Amino acid sequence: MIISLNWLKEYINLDGISLEEIVDKITTSGLEVEEVIDKASELKNIVIGKVEETKKHPNADRLSVCKVSDGENIFNVVCGAPNVKAGQTVAFAKVGAIIPNGKFEIKDAKIRGEKSSGMICAEDELGFSDDHEGIMVLDDKLKAGIPLSTALKMDDIIIDVAITPNRADALSHIGIARDLAAIFNRELHIPKVNSNYKTCKKNNDAEIIIENVDGCARYTGVVVKNIKVEDSPQWLKDRLTSIGLRPINNIVDVTNFVLHEVGQPLHAFDLDKLSGNKIIVKNFVGEAKFTSLDSKQRSMLPTDLMICDAEKPVAIAGVMGGENSEVTAETKNILIESAYFNPSSVRKTAKHLSLSSDASYRFERGLIQTGQCLRL
Repeated sequence: MIISLNWLKEYINLDGISLEEIVDKITTSGLEVEEVIDKASELKNIVIGKVEETKKHPNADRLSVCKVSDGENIFNVVCGAPNVKAGQTVAFAKVGAIIPNGKFEIKDAKIRGEKSSGMICAEDELGFSDDHEGIMVLDDKLKAGIPLSTALKMDDIIIDVAITPNRADALSHIGIARDLAAIFNRELHIPKVNSNYKTCKKNNDAEIIIENVDGCARYTGVVVKNIKVEDSPQWLKDRLTSIGLRPINNIVDVTNFVLHEVGQPLHAFDLDKLSGNKIIVKNFVGEAKFTSLDSKQRSMLPTDLMICDAEKPVAIAGVMGGENSEVTAETKNILIESAYFNPSSVRKTAKHLSLSSDASYRFERGLIQTGQCLRL
């Protein structure tokens, strides 16, 4: 599990405690630190750049020759991204930089006869995500020349912690913070949230029916209406990118945030795509194919627990949602799922599908709540 030290400090004051001591105590408490990454060091010599000019490479149809400013000097850079254009603010790797993905050094070079002194980076090259559709375009308000780690608030330490199967309680930032609070005798700060919700089994907006209670001991949902699907606020994007997740939209991002904050997987359905406004938790029936959120068709078994509406399956319980109920830019109303699924059931389904997700990783180990409410 990936932990951001900056994010961790939201829940516990670690002033006066060295990184070495934190790592040592995490290990001696029964967990195992596999890797410690200094993000600022990893992004050394990668700065905010401004693309001043682009023109077609004279000797290559798919390349552009760009003029990139670091605020002091102009550099000639050959770029193969289809989306590069003048006026953009970009992540610019200067000569001497080591690209995180691949660990290769940027050097002065000639590419098809044109000098290139640097590299305009894509998200995957920086290790931010798997996105390689084009270069990463940044906020124009960012000043040229400042370190990328500073601009994106990535002056952070990333700790990769191996979680043993019996420590599901540690599968979150608050879970790790709770351990450290006990070890160092520091106060644990759990965010205050609105918990004044009234529960009901049925209303005019949605109905939840659990047919397989062995596979799902509890399933709850919150309906949120008249939403606007848009980009997440920058603080939320920063939190997700710090642990290697790619921001998608405000709805999906907040479910991922809660998962990594408290360890409880959530899933958001487009309520208007749920036939009969119903959620039915039952074993798979009907056609043996189901298209998951990653656009792959999955071969399901009668033993697989599914989330269905009145007509069709809409999610693989505890593993992944379905493409037929995903939140899109047109979504107006959502139902947010929070549930407990049988670890054995989730494990068997994930194994035969060869499909592991952040949610299944936690459900397979059995969720252990740490006393906090969901941040909805």
